[in-house]
Amino acid sequence: MLIKDICAQLLCVVVSISFLVGCRAAPAPDAGFISDPQDLAPDSKMPFDGVWFAPGVDLASFNSVYIAPIDTSHLLKLDWWDTWNLAPGDEQQQAKRLADYFSERLAEAFEAHEKRKLPVVSAPAKDSLIVELAITEVVPTKTWLNTIGYVALGPLSQGTTAFEGRLRDGASQEVIAKFKDREYGQMDVVSIADFAWYKHSQHTIGVWSDDIVKICFRAPNESIAPMSTVTLRPW
Repeated sequence: MLIKDICAQLLCVVVSISFLVGCRAAPAPDAGFISDPQDLAPDSKMPFDGVWFAPGVDLASFNSVYIAPIDTSHLLKLDWWDTWNLAPGDEQQQAKRLADYFSERLAEAFEAHEKRKLPVVSAPAKDSLIVELAITEVVPTKTWLNTIGYVALGPLSQGTTAFEGRLRDGASQEVIAKFKDREYGQMDVVSIADFAWYKHSQHTIGVWSDDIVKICFRAPNESIAPMSTVTLRPW
């Protein structure tokens, strides 16, 4: 009897995950951080919901990178469902903590990239790539739903994170790239992160940081895969 119950539970997990693979969050509404958001468009070779690059731009031509303080003043308004399971403290405080993490994680990614390591500077220079980002949505994981069976509930309980970003030329100060993305927290069969308020947002930010650096140094016609909806990591 016990073996039958275990098999039934495993089958439920497999079916649920099979359904969720490829199920991505819908693009977030424009938050106002990026000017002319209508310029952004999906690109099958890019990992984000929408991107735009200035004609002829070469992101690999810069010798340093400056990461501006990450903006948290453009947070989208949450509905009643999204605010149901807010962590202690308000959404703005949580977003600021994630912004600090985003800045640190992105700096690490630039300085550790395998193809070319760019120094992160404290003030922009003429040869700097300027990175300006905004966290625009932080919907926490529904820990109480995850406790009673999060795999079957999927996106209803996983929470979402969204950001908008732009890149500037340090010499001209002109915007040379824009992008935005929104992601569900990744799902796992047994994940400690599913029982934490914003752990999935931290993981998503880590993936975004790596992707931004990959975009800067990608070869012509190189594709960068979007974040997977399922992971085998337990945290």
